[in-house]
Amino acid sequence: MGSEKKILLKPLNVRRLTHCGPMKILIITQHFPPERGAVRRLFEFSRHFVRQGHEVTVLTAMPNYPDGIVPPKYRGKFYHYEELEGVKVHRSWVLPASNTQPKKRMVGFLTFLVTSIINSFRINGKFDLVIASSPPVTTPLIGFILSKVRKCKFVLEIRDLQPESSEDFGNLSRSPFTRNLKRFMHYLYCKADAIVSVTDGITEYLETIGIPQQKVVTVKSGVSSDFMDTHSNGIRRKFGWEEKFLVLYAGTLNWAHSLETIIEAARHLTDQPDIYFAFIGDGQQRGVLEGMVRDYGLKNVGFFGLQPLDEIPYFLKASDVLVESLKEVPVTKGTFPCKLFEYMASGKPIVFGSAQGEAVRELEKAGGALSFRTDDPEKLSELILKLRNGEIDGDFLGRRYHEHVKQNHCREKWAEHYLSFLDRVPCH
Repeated sequence: MGSEKKILLKPLNVRRLTHCGPMKILIITQHFPPERGAVRRLFEFSRHFVRQGHEVTVLTAMPNYPDGIVPPKYRGKFYHYEELEGVKVHRSWVLPASNTQPKKRMVGFLTFLVTSIINSFRINGKFDLVIASSPPVTTPLIGFILSKVRKCKFVLEIRDLQPESSEDFGNLSRSPFTRNLKRFMHYLYCKADAIVSVTDGITEYLETIGIPQQKVVTVKSGVSSDFMDTHSNGIRRKFGWEEKFLVLYAGTLNWAHSLETIIEAARHLTDQPDIYFAFIGDGQQRGVLEGMVRDYGLKNVGFFGLQPLDEIPYFLKASDVLVESLKEVPVTKGTFPCKLFEYMASGKPIVFGSAQGEAVRELEKAGGALSFRTDDPEKLSELILKLRNGEIDGDFLGRRYHEHVKQNHCREKWAEHYLSFLDRVPCH
């Protein structure tokens, strides 16, 4: 994959920013560590940029995602400054909201739009680049405004297409509002001096709407080398899973996933008492899923909520099978859940719920895809049984996944691709 991305870098034939000296970069992102999830990617990239001699400043919100709880250190503050491994972090107040409160989260996006612009005046100095990471859709607007105020280049990072993704998943109804929002986002795509996409599917979409190929690069999330070298750390013993064939899902329990299929598969396997399904994470759909488990009287499914971020690798390593299940909608074809890199790095077999698309192609390239349609829990059950019975060599497949990620998707390598692309954005 890395060699393919280098080809995308070549057409950007402009004066290199290194001629202007080390870069001064301002990153706009609503979510940033200590928050959980994909935000870790942007922090690790920022840290890499700093280690390469560049100055990185982040304008972000007070941490509260995904549980809506603000850590004591940040409570009651309109503004907070700190440094994280050389990255200068300026935080602004937002309305806290958990991922089970979508309407409140939308209000939180709007409050960040206002408070971040106000607090941006506390940040002194000039910048060469403003990078705005989306979603939410408010961050590109903040980035565009600040790039004009600061008279610097505007780079837009797209982690998920909005509102297209929300429309396909059914989280937003197609309406005049979403049509106008889409037009506005496309306008910002055109105004950006460069665009960083996290999947090939997003890059291809941008080409279909007329964004010049030479100003777009795909920089995938990858996974840190530290993650690849971890172990299970006694998790199976801690939770009483020593004698279980453990099927594990780790991540957000939300509307983008077809997790009901996993519950149905567990229902099909109630006659296999050694097979146990564990859900690690929380989200809007947790109550629905727990209701299904109660209604079916299942004893082979457990929900273990949010776990400490640094322990997630232990859970993945402790599993026998890792499962993911995305809703089968058009946007899924170009979707690559960033946690899939972590799944692959854990060296465990993966059963993926989506019959086609970018993620399935990557698994095929890595050594083989075990996929099922999300309306076919029987197929999921069949694959799990074949792995448990040794008809599919899960250990061999897991090793292939691990080696593929190590060779092609080390986060440090992708960070260098990112930096190389930024280095080609023309300076003032």
